[in-house]
Amino acid sequence: MRESHRAVTNSYDQFREDARAVAMQALSPQLQEHVSLKGIDAQERAIAGTWEMHSNRSPDAEWSWEEGVSGYKFRHPKQFDLAIWSTGQLCGLSIGKPTFSGDKMRLDVIERSPLHNLLKGEVTSISITAFLTYAESIGANQLRIMRPLNEDLVRFYQGFGFTLYRGKASNVPTHLWLNL
Repeated sequence: MRESHRAVTNSYDQFREDARAVAMQALSPQLQEHVSLKGIDAQERAIAGTWEMHSNRSPDAEWSWEEGVSGYKFRHPKQFDLAIWSTGQLCGLSIGKPTFSGDKMRLDVIERSPLHNLLKGEVTSISITAFLTYAESIGANQLRIMRPLNEDLVRFYQGFGFTLYRGKASNVPTHLWLNL
């Protein structure tokens, strides 16, 4: 790894830690008692690898957390990754990156565990809160949820105030956006 790459990664580590801490503080006191937020490492990747063949996993879900995260994090040193834990169970994962210009933050992949999940209904709101915090801290003015998998998810994200943009080309794909 080049020194410049390492320097960028290290300089954004504090933004990532701060965003997770702010998101924790935004949780209700009941959730704060049993939820923890951290980055995605080998432990989370291995657990998420077991999700991939689970019968409750959405058939639309194609991302491999186990195989994809390391390369994604290396290619995008300004990325933000989030692992959501509750009482010893990995409940959700999300990952995204700023756009090239840095004025928008993308939430590229978000997934709730297909197993019995103590945080069912909370994973998305926790992820959005953390991503909004990270976006603000790096100077972005918009959060985008990229390539929603189906219309049910589009409606779900719209419930958080996001607006749908139907992309027509690969350089501006379908996404939902929310100005900060």
